[in-house]
Amino acid sequence: MTVSTPRPGRSAASIVGRVVAGVVSLGAGIVFVLCGWLVISSRFGPPQTDMHGYGLIFGSALSTIAALVLAVALPLSFSPRRRRQVCAFSMPFFVIVLGLVIAALVTA
Repeated sequence: MTVSTPRPGRSAASIVGRVVAGVVSLGAGIVFVLCGWLVISSRFGPPQTDMHGYGLIFGSALSTIAALVLAVALPLSFSPRRRRQVCAFSMPFFVIVLGLVIAALVTA
């Protein structure tokens, strides 16, 4: 039986770090989608769903935080060569989401 040698530049710590970043990204993405759905349903749904607007307020705050965590953690889960490309996508995504959430909160 032969033992394969690991590629240079791939340490166990970097692989574990990328996996942890992927799990954090997945968790933040789930929270973001759920809070985003709460904001959208509160803003455009019937008044009986969120009469006092707490879903809109707290959903906006939590979705902003989750989007920021997602935008920071997602590039770390990719290989170092791809991080710049993923970061170039995730940071404008965060800015657009932040603008939409603030617009939904202010225009309510």
